[in-house]
Amino acid sequence: MAAHAWEALVIVFLLAWLEYVFPPVPGDSTMLFGFFLAGSGALSFPAVFLVALSGSVLGALTAYRLGTRLGRTYFFLKSAWAREELDKVERWFGRFGPRLLAVNRFIPGVRGFFLYAAGIGRMEARGVVIYSSLSNVLWVAVLAWGGTGLGSSWEEVRVVFRRYVWGIAVFLAVYLGLSIARSRRRRRVGLRSSS
Repeated sequence: MAAHAWEALVIVFLLAWLEYVFPPVPGDSTMLFGFFLAGSGALSFPAVFLVALSGSVLGALTAYRLGTRLGRTYFFLKSAWAREELDKVERWFGRFGPRLLAVNRFIPGVRGFFLYAAGIGRMEARGVVIYSSLSNVLWVAVLAWGGTGLGSSWEEVRVVFRRYVWGIAVFLAVYLGLSIARSRRRRRVGLRSSS
């Protein structure tokens, strides 16, 4: 990638896009590596930022569009695990609406389902574009910071960044869990007071 700048930028764009469409693709690692190369001067930082962000935004919109077109017939729903995760994300959308998309990039494991679920649930396109783009801007900024500032070797950057990502994921999971518990408690109190 360092020796072939244009090809490197195309790879960053394609894998950033493809990660949303087919979540096992290592888009984050590729973007992080692109920013690492930009930090070392091998690639242009603005170019890496632009292709990473545009690939991520386009990937989010592609996954949303696939969800609206294919609905629950989409091939990954043949998996019982995928169906359960999709149901979970749809319940979160029912509770929090499109604002939930603002954190989708920060939740490893299930984030690939967020945009499919938004499409399957026919969520309003405007909210999807706004909140998923906000999430992508924030996430790409975190990757840019990590790739350029967390170490002088790729191995060091990769290890430290993984800790940060899991720290963010744990924080968001605890926050979501507490929010859901608080909402259920309020509902129970409201049901008791109305009966």
